[in-house]
Order: sequence, then structure tokens, then C-alpha cells
Amino acid sequence: MRHASVVFLTIAYLFIFASESLAKKCPNQSMVDVLAGDGEIEAMICDASDHALHLLKQYDLLPKRQIFIEVIEQGIDHLGYKAFGSYDIRKDKIQVMSFRSIIENNNNPTMYDEPFDRIHYFGTIVHEITHAVFHHHSTADAPGPAPQEYLAHAIQLSSLPENRRNQVILANNEIAWVSGDAISDIYMALQPGRFAVKSYKHLTSMNDPQSFIKILLNAKWFYVYIP
Repeated sequence: MRHASVVFLTIAYLFIFASESLAKKCPNQSMVDVLAGDGEIEAMICDASDHALHLLKQYDLLPKRQIFIEVIEQGIDHLGYKAFGSYDIRKDKIQVMSFRSIIENNNNPTMYDEPFDRIHYFGTIVHEITHAVFHHHSTADAPGPAPQEYLAHAIQLSSLPENRRNQVILANNEIAWVSGDAISDIYMALQPGRFAVKSYKHLTSMNDPQSFIKILLNAKWFYVYIP
């Protein structure tokens, strides 16, 4: 049985290596490799990745290693709920559903209570890129969801066209996080739109956002208190 397990793992690693070897490097972002099999989706993912890394650069967050993105057709079960994209810290890989599969396999898919469209697909890629870069800089072995989701949602909202971002902010009428608040994954799960708006407003209103980002990157718990 042990020999069979070793063979299975070897085959699995060879399959992963073969898949990654087929990936294409983004022409406008050398730190991102995409395995899509669809030129249009590949171009959209590369554009979104480039946009995400430019936004993160403003906060001194650059990728420390190559980012691999695989486009898949099946649904993603992420921590017990259905997701359009997911970053796997163990494999250091992003998986994202194709836009077509999201539309075809979900009944009226939404993002921030809006109909899911190509603009929100762009934002989904930005969100997952942010997760990858967050983990590249995190000092925790297994950072909790709240600190990284704060940054992922804030950057995702930042990536939207101004009119679409304003629509989300207006629909989720929330103030920024304030001193003493606890950023928790429970609130995010219950109110993802409001969580995103509070995080975006908080991040973009600070005079020294890097100091707070260091708190997020050093967080060892499932929640973060606003100082």
C-alpha cells in the first residue's frame, strides 16, 4: 500500500508539473503564468493580473515568486461554500472558473448583489491575485481569512470602474471600519458587500495604509482589531 501511495503521489506531481509547463506567461506581466486554453479568457486574466499587481505595488506589495493561474470548468468548493475562484496555499496556485462556466453552472450568479458580468469576473481575478501576494508576505503559517479578505475585497473594489464601484458603495451603505472594530470572517460571510465597502473605505482613507497592512500580514488570529 505504501508503494502504491508513493506511485500515486509521483503521478500527481508529474501531472501538476506537466500542467504548469503548458501555461503561458502573461505578455504584460512576467510574474503571472496562465493555463486557460482560451485566448480571450487568457487575455482578460492577464489584464486583471497586471491591474491587481499595479494596485498592490502602491502598498509595497510585490509578488515574491511566480503566480500560476489555472482556468477550470467545474465548480469550486472553498472552505464549505461555492466560489468562483480560490487560492491554494499548499500548491501556491490559483484556480478560477471560466466566465462561461460561471454563467452556465450557476443560477443567476451575483457579485456584491449585482448580476455577475465580465467586470466582476475581472474583479474576481484581482481578488485571487491579492490572496496570492498576501500569502507571499504573510508571517503566519496559516493566516486567518479575515485579514486577507479585508485586503482582497478592498483591492477588488479598487479595481472596478468608478461608476460600478460607486454603485456597490451606494447599495451597501456602510461607514469604514473604525477604532475598536473587529474585522471578522463571520461578518464577511454574512455581509460580503458591506464587508468589502467597509474595508475599501478604511484602506483608502488612511494616511499610512502600509502600517495597517503590516498588522494584517502579521495577524495570527481569525480576526483583527482596528487600532
